[in-house]
Amino acid sequence: MNKLVQSALDATESWKYLVEAAIFERNPINLSRRLQDAQDAVMDQIEDSFETASQSERQSMINAVNSLRELRRQVQSVRSPIEVRPFTDA
Repeated sequence: MNKLVQSALDATESWKYLVEAAIFERNPINLSRRLQDAQDAVMDQIEDSFETASQSERQSMINAVNSLRELRRQVQSVRSPIEVRPFTDA
């Protein structure tokens, strides 16, 4: 296999691996870094191959970005408890 094709395959597998690592990370100390690494890798892949990727590959990248965004939102909501204020009629 030529180096260009192997490099493209490695990049594809790399972002997928990083997304899975972020999703399944159980250590809260490592989670933020894993989320950022995965998001960076997916965004790099989108920039490098979005126009040449198949429809299913593009959809996979979009799904990954959306999943990471939702996971980050959930993590942040757990870390920042909602402030409860008394109800007033003012």
